[in-house]
Amino acid sequence: MEIIIILIVVVILGYVIFQSLPEQKFKKATALFELGNFAEAFRIYESIFLKHPDAPAKLAECRLIQGRNAKERNLNEAIHYFNEAIQIKNRISKQDSKQKYELVEAKAIFEIAYINFRNALSDVNTDSKISKIKDNVLFIDNSLKSGSESSFADLKNKNLSELAELYFSLGLQSEKSNKLSVAIQFYSDAINFATKSSNTTISNSSLSRIGISKLKNKDSLSKDIFDAINSSYTEYKKDFYFRYAKQLFLEKKYLEAEKIILTYLNFSSSIIDKLKEAIKAEKIKEVVTKIDKINHELDQLYENSFPVEDVKILYETLDKRIDEIKLVLPSLSDKLKDLKPSLFNRLLTHYISEEQYGNAIVLIQKFPSFWESPELLKNLGICCYAYVSQGNLNEKNYRTIISNWLTAVFCDKVILKSLEETSWDDDFTFTLLESIGSNYQQHSELPKNVNYDRISDLNISIGATQSELLQQFESLVNQNISYNSIANNVLDFYSQEKEAIQKIVAVINTEILFAAPHFAKTYGLNIEIIKELENDYSKYFDEESLYVGIPYIKDKTDGLVSKYALAKELVAHLLFAIKTENIRQLQSILADSNKVLVEQFKTIKESVEDAIYNAFNTKIDENPEDEKLITLMNECIFFTSENEKLKYQYSSYVANFCIAKVNDDEIDNYKALHLMKNAYLYSKENGKICKNIVTLIRYNLMDIANDKTNKQDSIYKILDSIKNNRSNVFKDNAKELAKTRTDILNDLKKTGVDISQFTGTFSFNLTREGEKLKRVLAYMHTLSE
Repeated sequence: MEIIIILIVVVILGYVIFQSLPEQKFKKATALFELGNFAEAFRIYESIFLKHPDAPAKLAECRLIQGRNAKERNLNEAIHYFNEAIQIKNRISKQDSKQKYELVEAKAIFEIAYINFRNALSDVNTDSKISKIKDNVLFIDNSLKSGSESSFADLKNKNLSELAELYFSLGLQSEKSNKLSVAIQFYSDAINFATKSSNTTISNSSLSRIGISKLKNKDSLSKDIFDAINSSYTEYKKDFYFRYAKQLFLEKKYLEAEKIILTYLNFSSSIIDKLKEAIKAEKIKEVVTKIDKINHELDQLYENSFPVEDVKILYETLDKRIDEIKLVLPSLSDKLKDLKPSLFNRLLTHYISEEQYGNAIVLIQKFPSFWESPELLKNLGICCYAYVSQGNLNEKNYRTIISNWLTAVFCDKVILKSLEETSWDDDFTFTLLESIGSNYQQHSELPKNVNYDRISDLNISIGATQSELLQQFESLVNQNISYNSIANNVLDFYSQEKEAIQKIVAVINTEILFAAPHFAKTYGLNIEIIKELENDYSKYFDEESLYVGIPYIKDKTDGLVSKYALAKELVAHLLFAIKTENIRQLQSILADSNKVLVEQFKTIKESVEDAIYNAFNTKIDENPEDEKLITLMNECIFFTSENEKLKYQYSSYVANFCIAKVNDDEIDNYKALHLMKNAYLYSKENGKICKNIVTLIRYNLMDIANDKTNKQDSIYKILDSIKNNRSNVFKDNAKELAKTRTDILNDLKKTGVDISQFTGTFSFNLTREGEKLKRVLAYMHTLSE
């Protein structure tokens, strides 16, 4: 009995001790916590505060939930609970407990910050409200946020957005009181907080009100204000643009003011209508003043008292004046346009008479579509000739002067116009038969004294005159640049431009302006020239038509001339890559798309085959044992797969290379066979190639038989590719393999070996070496069949 009593006491004591353990207490407190009995749970958590690592966090969580529950009935009580939760941190010594606690602490701090925000919103005094919200933002910035970063960020954003709205409201109050500078500062503060909180509505509204305040204050506007106005409220937009249009009107910027009204204030309004009428009245006054000034200038011009510099200013500004007047009084604009030719002629006549040929050239070049006037082209040619005779050709202008001259002298219409406007009292006529500016009877209209008849004493050659002019100009150029550092550049450019224009004259059969390349590209005439050349190619498939268009390419296009030029350029790069032995550059050039491009043009395709062949001939002459050439040639063969000359060249070069290198022990038998494989496949009927590769096959098979190579699999792979491509010439030379095989078998037979083991389908008891020899003999047999 006593034993039973003792056992019962022990069990009770054990149970009591078990129940008092920290883990059991923590579980009991947690159960109470989950049932909502936070006070009792708090008491138990407190008792194991230093004994259980999770107790501090749960203790703080009790106060956090009690505070949340108290929020609706008493904010002060709620804050008291939250502060108690925060103060628990001061008692925690263990790091693991502190980390778990901080997640709860951050939530308690967030609750206090949220209450602070609610309290600030309830404040009726704006200044006090702003101060409280700013303090709360500072509180949030300096608070622990572990695990609650997103909640704090959202709350801070609400605080900043509220500050933006408060400052905007203060700005409106100040603006209404006409304290514009103060208002602008408040709006600027609103923008600052709106930007931080992504409150675009307040940001745009504040910028709009700044713009309106600045207009009221007659201050200048920044570009960002206009961007904001267009994203702001309609009433702000109308207010701003009306004030802006009014300011432009006061600044006498009538066209700009009118544009603002048409764009942003295009609705019915008596105030806007009055502004429109005022603008129209002022524009008419302004135009009348401008017309009076022009009339006064013209009076002076007709009295010959108008200096040429003033004529120049009037001529150069007339278009702008016409545009300004046309918008108000359209009927006067055409009359003013009629003044331009007389002003132009006055200036041109003056420049030529005063030998100011540079000014005359610039004047003509600025005249709209001057190249369409034979008279202006003639004057341009005369001025360029005289300009060169004065020794004015230099690095900056020689391209323009030379191209202008060539275009003028190659234009038949220049001479035809002169002949048409000249009175003749004799029997002379003129023929275009040898004209340098046309290749057949292409002119639709000719003067009465011009024809295409044969040259005679009375039928003068226009072509001879043009050629004489060219010779005279060339002499002038040579005289003026003979001691000049740019002499070579000038002469090269002249030759290129002249050759280019001569070539298009020879090809194009329609009546267009045959302009030199530089001239054509400067004024956009190259497009028509290229179009005519491509039409000619489409009709006759003569690639010369595309070739002569290359100098006229200004920008890369998808046109045939551009493609032809690109193909020519590719060939040039290809040959340079061969010359420099640049395999990477060559491989990038020999892409499939480039191959298609080159093959599109017959002449280029044919020429590239010869060009590649000749380029490699040159390289071979330089170094007949350059291994790099083998790779380069092989790449080119794939690019021009029908180039039999190149294949023969490649095969011969590889054969010579391999023989020389094998004989000098500089490469082994396998490498020689590897190189010779393609050489044979490209020239299967070449006796020398076939003889060399058969010899190399024998060498490699004997190397396998004698254990002198570790490339057995690679050798057999090469032999398999040859086996299915044996030519008759190869078979004739393969007797060497058959003889070698016979000699080996005879030697084996003499030593008493049963050679049937090596010749039959089946073999028994052959060693590894025997099997190897049997395979060698089998390949000799197969290749020599």
